[in-house]
Amino acid sequence: RERDGRHYLADLGAGTGTRLNGELLRGESRWLNSGDSIEVGGEALRYVAGERTRLGAAAAPAAAAETIHLGSGALTIGRDPANEVVLDDPNVSRFHAEVRPVDGASEVRDLGSRNGTRVDGGFVGGSVVIRPGAEIGIGPFRLVFDGSRFVRRDDRGAMRLRGEEVSMQVRDKLILNRASIAVEPGEFVVVIGESGSGKTTLVKALAGVTDPTGGRVLVSGEPVQSRLTDIGYVPQDEIVHRGLTVVEGLRYAAWLRLPGDSTREDIDDAVDRVLEELDLAPHADTRIGSLSGGQRKRVGVGTELVNRPSLLFLDEPTTGLDPGLETRLMEIFRELAEPGRRSVTVVTHATKNLDLPDKVCVMGQGGELCFFGPPEEAKEFFGTASFDGIYSALEGRPAPQWRREFEAERGEALPTLEEPAPAPSAPRPRRPRPDVGRQSTLLARRYLTLMVRDRRNLAILLGQVPLIALGIALLFKSDVLRGSVDTNNAALLLFLVVTSMIWLGAIDAAREIIKERPLMERERAIGVRLSAYLGSKSIVLFGLVVVQAALLGAVTFGLRPLYESPPTYLALFAVLAVTGFVSVAMGLWISSLVSSEDQAASFIPLALIPQLLFGGAIVAVEEMSGAMQQLSKLVYSRWAFADIGAAIDLGDRIRQTTHSIPSRYTPDFFELPLGRGVAILAAFLLAFLALTYVTLEINRREG
Repeated sequence: RERDGRHYLADLGAGTGTRLNGELLRGESRWLNSGDSIEVGGEALRYVAGERTRLGAAAAPAAAAETIHLGSGALTIGRDPANEVVLDDPNVSRFHAEVRPVDGASEVRDLGSRNGTRVDGGFVGGSVVIRPGAEIGIGPFRLVFDGSRFVRRDDRGAMRLRGEEVSMQVRDKLILNRASIAVEPGEFVVVIGESGSGKTTLVKALAGVTDPTGGRVLVSGEPVQSRLTDIGYVPQDEIVHRGLTVVEGLRYAAWLRLPGDSTREDIDDAVDRVLEELDLAPHADTRIGSLSGGQRKRVGVGTELVNRPSLLFLDEPTTGLDPGLETRLMEIFRELAEPGRRSVTVVTHATKNLDLPDKVCVMGQGGELCFFGPPEEAKEFFGTASFDGIYSALEGRPAPQWRREFEAERGEALPTLEEPAPAPSAPRPRRPRPDVGRQSTLLARRYLTLMVRDRRNLAILLGQVPLIALGIALLFKSDVLRGSVDTNNAALLLFLVVTSMIWLGAIDAAREIIKERPLMERERAIGVRLSAYLGSKSIVLFGLVVVQAALLGAVTFGLRPLYESPPTYLALFAVLAVTGFVSVAMGLWISSLVSSEDQAASFIPLALIPQLLFGGAIVAVEEMSGAMQQLSKLVYSRWAFADIGAAIDLGDRIRQTTHSIPSRYTPDFFELPLGRGVAILAAFLLAFLALTYVTLEINRREG
């Protein structure tokens, strides 16, 4: 259609849909520019201003196309050469999906793929019947169905990002106000602006990290949440483990991001490609902690490139770098953003290298989009001879005024259609969940590697145990645990052993989540399940606690022997180990609650003091007031104390010696059946893990 001397493309709601430059239009319209690519029903056209629109090969569409005919049998789709339709991309599983005829129609079924199968932008749960005009999305590929055949299109390096009036409001504060931005394939875009202008908020919304409260973000016409595997996002905080080598860090990133059926060869190929692309091959076997700041940033970028995303976002990647490293890093980003490869969007506050990007996005206070376009036009728009002058111009006038001026200058409101967009032809279940067992194993292996390599910290965690045990043992006489002596001191020794185990477990875990929260959040965004993350932490820390419990028990009860049979010592060890497990879970909960490692250290005493006060040793449970007795039931040291006393039959000893040395404790307190006591401690363990899970979910939703 034509309006005011210009042409625009209007989708009329046909079943096949219409694409403009790869973006799916459903009941929408867009202005046309000379050279735009149009797809209708799998056919490609090129719009040339002043000429007749051309069809077919002459249109030279950006995305390669191939026709696939649907036969009478199943059509298998995947990365493996044995499939009828082979899609060679790391985001595609070996046997990803299949299409088969069912009762005169066609049905697509996901085969348990890592990244899911999309139909019209929504993920398929199991199988779904497709109609003519439906579009199947697998990784970066699109299969357009017309009833008897598919037209396959490869969008790699040809994805377009479009943010339409994207807004973000947190409580009563608007931090991003109706920002509209379009990033073309292969473009290098830099987002600048004053502090608090919403730069990071905008990029997080565009990258699908956070959901905007208003507007929408589309990737080639599909909701951004459907195309997360095509997006890489590097936050400002470091998302690499300094204890790993470069190749190890990239390898773990590849295992977590690529399909579960990827072979070691697939992983190594992806890692080698990234090492070469980012000029990191000479440092492949170097510990990440030994690299320079710029090199560590490149490793962080590399973790996002292992699955070949077509859209890459980076938040303040040059912060803290010297001018030379900053320039080199920006040049690398310029090289990464090339037609046919990917677009790159970078948030920065620096203006030194603004001659490198294709476009500059300038944000003002209140989340106002003040300018979006080529860098040289930005200087002209703000009336300054240098890029530094843009900031002075922003300070000189209110951001809403700059926004209005920019919109007036851009002045291209899109024509609208009255026809409503058609309803989607497929249900939109949630994205498939990866295998939690596989992820837990990978994360636990990585965590164990890091723990073993941090020799100083590991030496402290293990070396303090015999010292604590020695101190406890030397407080008491050598026969303190013999049956004929004072049971009060025997109980006190056992309580000190229990509280020491509580201390060890809590201190082991209290920093383990908060110290790597940015990495955890990023890995969750790419599909790592929270249960796998917590499981990996728990498995490794439980192993550490088992060693600590063995050391604590061996030294304490070696110096102050029980003169009992081996099963008694095994029971003591079991109680100490389970108590340590509960303490690890409590420590993880503490780590999920705090916002810094210092806060975690401050929280530990607050968590331990109730264990001392209500454990039943300083003040016997029977001597507490009624309310405090009930409160003590919520403190797990009480149950651990009773359980460890039951392990050595302390209740019977109290009965036998109470006529000669009165006991502060009643025999009944230590006659808790060992199995029941362990079950109670296990309930505390599950409760703390559940609290940790819920807390982390709340933290994620609140941003």
